[in-house]
Amino acid sequence: MQKILVPVDYSDTAFHAARYAISLARQIHPATITLFHAYGLPPSANTTVLTMLPADTPEYIAGIETEIAKWKKDLQAELVEYVQLDTHISALPFMDAMKEATNAANFTFIVMGITGKSPLGQRFIGSNSLDVAHGTHVPLIIVPPGAEMRKVKRILFAYDRKQTLQPAQAEGIRSVLSTLDAQIEVVHVTTGEPDDTPPPALSEALHLAQAQYREIQHTDLVTAIQEYAGETHADLLLAVPGEYGFFAEIFHRSATKRLAFNAGIPVLVIK
Repeated sequence: MQKILVPVDYSDTAFHAARYAISLARQIHPATITLFHAYGLPPSANTTVLTMLPADTPEYIAGIETEIAKWKKDLQAELVEYVQLDTHISALPFMDAMKEATNAANFTFIVMGITGKSPLGQRFIGSNSLDVAHGTHVPLIIVPPGAEMRKVKRILFAYDRKQTLQPAQAEGIRSVLSTLDAQIEVVHVTTGEPDDTPPPALSEALHLAQAQYREIQHTDLVTAIQEYAGETHADLLLAVPGEYGFFAEIFHRSATKRLAFNAGIPVLVIK
């Protein structure tokens, strides 16, 4: 039984991510999806934030429970017999709750939206996808608002030669490809002359054929990856955390780079 964890803040983008998770679950069935909400404040929350947020009253908790039950009901119509849906609410701060949940169960994926928080979900910390990417061992799929519900057949790995692919990352990538029964293409963006010969270590780690590696000459990494992904109809963009490459561009540079998510292609992060 495959398991998918979907952090929700009761926003439209989170609901879209939940629908995407159902589409994914139909591909890797049988599967269980857990809608997950954590409302605890992090220890670093200051008194100004505390005074702006509602107290942990029974009414507030009841509101959260009512909302997540409504979400479950609204999503039932998209389920099939081999996909189950359950819910989990935690009083812990978001990342503490995430670590507890992922340690307690063997999740195949975490699926979450990239933006947006509703008033009821204003304590939700999960829109910080960077924390999740660095803080858990589970492959993370970040779903932009425009992502289509379609079967994942082709994964585009935005690779940077400056960064060494770790054995655990390679194993994680191979596992995802097997779970999804998907194909991978590795793309490296360079400002120099392209060389479509894959690095031997990378070929060995991912069992790549020559045709599965491509270099593109471009001065802007994110733009090049976006354009190539669109041209080749990629279903997922794969990135690994690090100082260099696509992941670093998306999460550590300007807000303009983060708008790459608006291209509508979900990003898979493997730590």
